[in-house]
Amino acid sequence: MEVAGRKLDNASTEFVLHCQPCLKDGREISANGYCKICKEFMCDLCISAHKRFAISRNHVFLTKDKMPSFYMNKNKADFLPTEPCHEHSSEMIKFYCPTHDDLGCPDCVVLHHRNCKVEYLSETAKQYKESEEYKTLNKNIAHMETVLSALNNEVNDSETFISENTKEEIQNLRKFRTHMNLVLDTKENVLLKSMKENEIKQKEILSKLRVGIKGLKQTLAETTTDMQTTEKQLHQHFIHAKMAKKQLVKLQGEINKINAEIILDTSVRCTFLTDKHTEALINSSDILGRVDFSNEGITSETDIDLSTVEWTKDPELDISCTEDKHGPEITSSALVEPGKCLMADNNNKCVKLVDINVNKVLSRIELIGRPWQMCALPSGHAAVALPNACRVQLVSVKNESVIAGINIVVSGSCYGLAYTDKSLFVFYEHHDKAPGYSYVERLSMAGDVLQSFSMQTRAARYITVSSSSIYVIESGSSRVFQVDFNGSLLNTYEDPLLNLSSESTKVGKERILVFARSSRHIVLINGKERNLKVILSLKDFGSQNAPFNLSFCPVSRKLLVGLEVFSAVV
Repeated sequence: MEVAGRKLDNASTEFVLHCQPCLKDGREISANGYCKICKEFMCDLCISAHKRFAISRNHVFLTKDKMPSFYMNKNKADFLPTEPCHEHSSEMIKFYCPTHDDLGCPDCVVLHHRNCKVEYLSETAKQYKESEEYKTLNKNIAHMETVLSALNNEVNDSETFISENTKEEIQNLRKFRTHMNLVLDTKENVLLKSMKENEIKQKEILSKLRVGIKGLKQTLAETTTDMQTTEKQLHQHFIHAKMAKKQLVKLQGEINKINAEIILDTSVRCTFLTDKHTEALINSSDILGRVDFSNEGITSETDIDLSTVEWTKDPELDISCTEDKHGPEITSSALVEPGKCLMADNNNKCVKLVDINVNKVLSRIELIGRPWQMCALPSGHAAVALPNACRVQLVSVKNESVIAGINIVVSGSCYGLAYTDKSLFVFYEHHDKAPGYSYVERLSMAGDVLQSFSMQTRAARYITVSSSSIYVIESGSSRVFQVDFNGSLLNTYEDPLLNLSSESTKVGKERILVFARSSRHIVLINGKERNLKVILSLKDFGSQNAPFNLSFCPVSRKLLVGLEVFSAVV
C-alpha cells in the first residue's frame, strides 16, 4: 500500500516530501522547508507567501536539511501555539494566567506574571471544553446571536414601518389635497352659479325694458303719423297736435322710468372678491399642512389643568397570569401607546403589557432580574432598570406583544430611570464613585456615559426628568429635590403631603405628579411656581392600597395608580 509522498522502486524505498499546500491544489512540488507552527511541508513559493501574511509572519521554519523526513501527524491537540503574542510579536502565546485571566508568551510571564501561578497553554486547553466557563461562553455567544438576530429583525421591522408610515402619510396628504380640491371646486361652482343667475336676472330686466322701449317707439310713431296725415286739415291737425303734446308728456314719463331702471340695473356690478383667509393660507408656508418628524411617541405635555379637573374611577385592573409564581408587585408603569401600558412586576421578575381600556394582559416577558422603575421611549419602546443585575433592559411593543431587546450594563445598582432628548438618566442608590451619596449618570442609548454627578441623598429610588430639570423622589422622607442637569440644587419640596413618596410622572414642561404612599394622595408639583397641591386622594374612592407606580396618559386622560385607573373629567 502506498503512502502519500512515498515513492517505491525495486531497489529501495525513497521518501519524497511534497509541498502540502500545493498538494491541496493538485500539484506535486517538492518541499524545501517545514513550518513548525502549521506542521506543514512547503515549497519555496509557499514559504515566501507564508512569511508575507501578518498572521504567519513570525512562524518558525526549518530548512530542508533540518526538516522531518516524514509527514507529521496533524492532530490538533499536538499542535504548537499558533497565535503570536500581541505585545511581543516575535513570540508565540504559550501560557495562561488564571489570576489575571490573561494569555501570554514567555516574555509576558517574566514581565507581568512573575508572582502568578501560570499554566502551560497546551495542558489547560485540553480541559477547557469541559469547563463551566466554556459552557457559559457558548451560552453567551448563543444569547448574543439571539440579540443580534432580534436587532436585525427590529431594523427590518423599522424599515418596513418607515416605508408603510411614509406611504400612509402620502396617502393622507393626497386625500386631504383631493378633499381640498373638492371643496374648492364646490365653492367655485357656487360662485359661478351666483354670477350666472345674476346675469340672467339682469338680462331679463333689460329684455323687459327693451320691449317697453319698443312700445313707446310705436306709440311715438303713431302720434307722429296722425299729425302728418292731418297737417292740411287745420282743425284735425290742431286736435292731434294737442293730443301729441300730452302723449309726449306721458312718453317722457315712461322714458324716465325706463332710464331709471337702466341706471339702477347697470349700477349692480358683479365683482369677485377674494377671501382674506384663503389669501393668508396661500401666502402661508404651511399651506396644505406640514410634516412632523417627531419621535417622542406619546407626549407628556398636556393643556389640561390637572389642578381643577374631577376624576372618576374605572374598574380595577386584573393583571394576574398563569405564569406568575407570586402575587404582583408593580413598582413602575409606562404608557407606550394610548390605553396600552407596560407594568414592571417586581415579584414575578417580568414586564406585562396591559390594555387598560379592556382590562386585559396582552403579553408578558421574563427578565434577568427584578425590575424597578421604567420609562417610555419613542416609537413604542421602553427601558426598565434591573438593580440587582446592574443593567437597563430595553423592550419594545409590537402587534400587542412585548419583546426584549438588548440590555445595557451599567456601573451600579440602578433604581431610578428616565428618558429625555435621546438619552437615559440612571439613578444609583449606591455607587463606588460617591460613597454615602446617590449618583446620577446620563447615558447614550448605546450605554456610553455622557455626564455624571452625585447627590446628598441615599433614600431615593425614583426620578423624573422634565425639559430643564430632574426631580428626585426621596422615598424614605417627605422631600422631593429639583436639580438641574449638572446636579445643582434648584429647589427642595418638603411637605407632610409627600410622606413616603414613590413614582412620579411628568405632565407638563415643569409639572410632575407624585404619589404619596403614606397619605395615598396624588400631588401636583409646579416647578415654575414652586408649589404643590393635592389633585386626587385614593381615600375618596375607598382605596386601601399603597402601591408604588404612577403614570398618566394625556391622550386618553387616564391616570394609573397601582392597578387602579382614574379618568379625568374636563
